[in-house]
Amino acid sequence: MTIVEALKEKNRLVSRVLELQNRISIYNCVIEGNPRAYNPKEVLAELNKTIEELIDIKTRITRANQPVQEKIYRLSELKTKIRFLRTIPTTEGKAPSGKNYYSQSETYVWESAIKTKERDENVVDLGDEISKIQQELDTHNFNTVI
Repeated sequence: MTIVEALKEKNRLVSRVLELQNRISIYNCVIEGNPRAYNPKEVLAELNKTIEELIDIKTRITRANQPVQEKIYRLSELKTKIRFLRTIPTTEGKAPSGKNYYSQSETYVWESAIKTKERDENVVDLGDEISKIQQELDTHNFNTVI
């Protein structure tokens, strides 16, 4: 099994865990005499087995990813940085401060230390770096057998 296949299996197991947890929550308590579509104790046993499988696959993926762990962390942090950069306000020039029901709005002259163009160029550069790292990780995930 390659890392790509293992990641797909991990995602399947995560979905299955959520499904089983939901099933237990729904069918654990019923009005006395009403039928249960699922036996919560049996579902709990299946949940425990699925969690063990999930732990195993996550551990195998982690061990196989040791040579590229720094790239995985870098990819994550660069994506976080892009999300942050996109939230930076870059208002420039005259703009109203807002209007209150009881008063007139005031106009302020805004200036930004980080300009829109600079911020956007930074996002593009980070996106290029992310693409390069992602390609390296995709190659690793496709070629590495666990």
